[in-house]
Amino acid sequence: MAEESYNQSNELFEVGSLIFKYYQGEITEEEKTILDNWTNASPENKRLFASLTNDEELQAKLNQRHEIEGTKEDVRRRVTDLLFPGALVTPMKRATHSIWKTVAAAAVVTAVIGTGAWLLLKKDTKQPVATIQPVENELKNDVTPGSYKAQLILSDGSAIDLDSAGSGKLAQQGNMQVMNADGQLVYKRDATLETKALYNTLKTSRGQMYPVRLSDGSAVWLNSSSSIRFPVAFNEQERRVDITGEAYFEIAHNSRKPFIVSVAGMEVQVVGTVFNVNSYTDEGAVKTTLLKGAVKVKKGDQQVMIKPGEQAEATDKSIDVKTGVNISKEVAWKNGLFYFKNENLKTIMRQISRWYDVDVVYEGTISNEEFSGKIYRTANLSEVLKLLNVLEVNFKIEGKKLIIKG
Repeated sequence: MAEESYNQSNELFEVGSLIFKYYQGEITEEEKTILDNWTNASPENKRLFASLTNDEELQAKLNQRHEIEGTKEDVRRRVTDLLFPGALVTPMKRATHSIWKTVAAAAVVTAVIGTGAWLLLKKDTKQPVATIQPVENELKNDVTPGSYKAQLILSDGSAIDLDSAGSGKLAQQGNMQVMNADGQLVYKRDATLETKALYNTLKTSRGQMYPVRLSDGSAVWLNSSSSIRFPVAFNEQERRVDITGEAYFEIAHNSRKPFIVSVAGMEVQVVGTVFNVNSYTDEGAVKTTLLKGAVKVKKGDQQVMIKPGEQAEATDKSIDVKTGVNISKEVAWKNGLFYFKNENLKTIMRQISRWYDVDVVYEGTISNEEFSGKIYRTANLSEVLKLLNVLEVNFKIEGKKLIIKG
């Protein structure tokens, strides 16, 4: 029963995220279809959607956000009364399933838009706990989140700094125009002649991420502290790129030219598919997670084929395949989320360190308790740390150093 409740809350957070994206005008066509299906599933969902996309009504609700405090039961009750006066006395009682879904989703959206962060915490797998609370900057020397920035290294070695604000033509590489368009690096052919083999490299530092659309139409998102080296035009019988760190791929189909990702002494071979590769050296293994299509992962004389929902985990000794992988968790970074599932503090802090560009220092005995949660990556570091206080540790920020005391 507890696990079912946790899964429902996960689903509701996804709905809240889609409504937030819709409200911001950043929703994709695929996400819009998912949201439309949810909206049309019941009259209550339609009413909630209309309410939460009405600027005046939404602002009125958010103006009362400071009142949402107290015990967890108080939070549930007061959010319910705020959004749906008189609808339920206590949401946890046996109300209709659709009404409770509506109330919970509304609570999620209110928290997300109001604070930029929402967390579903559980200190063990049997007792999920939802917490919604206003967030104030209580830590001195706060750190802002990362952003869409990167550095492009051209074939002659010159460098161009990129950010989401810049747009227009950046450079000419052979017969390819290098463009920055709406915060995405794009390669466009401007002649019919084939160009000679020229290579560019896109690099992100800590606190940065950036997307690129390659000359074949394939799209790649780079996470923090990552890089991709690629030809400006794919003239060979294969499409090969080299990466470090973490990257999410949506590969344009071309059965005559397989797409190959070289990473940490191994290869990921595809024709047309969607997948994520995490090769950070401090994570202990290279993880290739498949969303759509099929890929072959090769290392030395070992190779495995994986299907959607599976993950190939490669170490120095072997390649193991995991089934039933939580896809949403693996690609949450690309969708603007931290998503933790049964993870301890040190595992979480590796992601925090990369996105907020801070060095984490531990003092004393650090808890190995595991918990699960989702936090928007747009939140300041102090907001994230306050939400992590459930682990009962003390945090201090000194410049680019985050000190954690057990």
